Amino acid sequence: MSTSAPEEPSTKEETSPLLFPSSSLPDPVTLSCLARVPRLDHLALSLVSKRYRSLVVSPEFYKIRSLLGRTEECLYVCLSTKTYPTSRWFIIRRENTKTTLENAAAGDLIPIPSFPSQLPELSSFVALDWGIYVIGGFINDNRTSHVLFLDCRTNTWRHAPSMGVARASAAAGVVDGKIYVFGGCEDFDCSNWAEVFDPKIQTWDTLVPMRDRSEGDNLIRETLVMEEKVYAVSLWDGSFYYSPRDGKWGRKKNPETQSYYCVIEKLLYSCDKFGNLVWRESEDSEWKEVKGLKALRLKFPNSASVRSSVYEKCVSKLSNFGVNIVVSSVRATWGVWWDVWCTEISLERREEKGEIWGTIESEAVTVVDHAPSGRVPVEVLCSATVYV
Repeated sequence: MSTSAPEEPSTKEETSPLLFPSSSLPDPVTLSCLARVPRLDHLALSLVSKRYRSLVVSPEFYKIRSLLGRTEECLYVCLSTKTYPTSRWFIIRRENTKTTLENAAAGDLIPIPSFPSQLPELSSFVALDWGIYVIGGFINDNRTSHVLFLDCRTNTWRHAPSMGVARASAAAGVVDGKIYVFGGCEDFDCSNWAEVFDPKIQTWDTLVPMRDRSEGDNLIRETLVMEEKVYAVSLWDGSFYYSPRDGKWGRKKNPETQSYYCVIEKLLYSCDKFGNLVWRESEDSEWKEVKGLKALRLKFPNSASVRSSVYEKCVSKLSNFGVNIVVSSVRATWGVWWDVWCTEISLERREEKGEIWGTIESEAVTVVDHAPSGRVPVEVLCSATVYV
């Protein structure tokens, strides 16, 4: 009877054909398989091979994830403090947030790599596709035309094409996949006062000029996009807009006097620095209170009680997180330490009474700095949702 030598154990690593399809499969099939993997595992995928790494960061990969309904909402927050040489960036995913104020703890906001040098002051921020654009601003008291791009697929930075003119505190909004920027120029009569950027071809073009613009229209404190128009609220409460569809400029009948703005499902929301959240359907309608948020307002003492309270807390930014709204605020406790709170609020419209009710879903917090010898100015520069 003959015997055969036992087979040598295979040295090849066995992998799941579903998670790691064969390298012989065409890219479209491989992308379709990889797109079903949760985003938290994308880093592990990129370490499997160079081919996987290139596929995971490719535009086609995120297009397929979007078509399959696999994209995930991530809220990016940018903070500025005088004690840090660079602006600090954080990310919030819903699985990392806490459900109650009592359970909220430092570290809910996850730090990501910041731009190597300090971001320009008074930059404009817009989220588009899988990244965030940082547009213009002041560098050493001089306006810049530079544009930076944070790729949220890999949380890495690169330079995007510069604008045709330097600007700071400019309006910036996205309509139909293009970025519209206007104002913030040294010379408000310059021919490039308004520009549009097409990320598909990576070029800037000059917009039709706004004929009746004034010096007061040049410094923008808030920008919002509603009904496919880019609205700008100037530093002096004037309000105007640009309609890309019509290629026309216009002015609002009533000036905006609220502090912070956000558009969710075609409704305009606003909030003052004490956490009073209101809403309206159009510029002609009256502001209405978002009901059910007494708990939110209690955390923002009024000006009379701030001096005697243990803490001060003021709203610094308003943004959307999917169909929810996020109130970002800065808190100082005894002037000893500063932290930033991001409160996520779900919204329910009750048509029969013409009301909107809000419910606090979660709160995330991060300790920004300690300042035992005095206060440290903290500012929320950006709060934006990216789908990746």
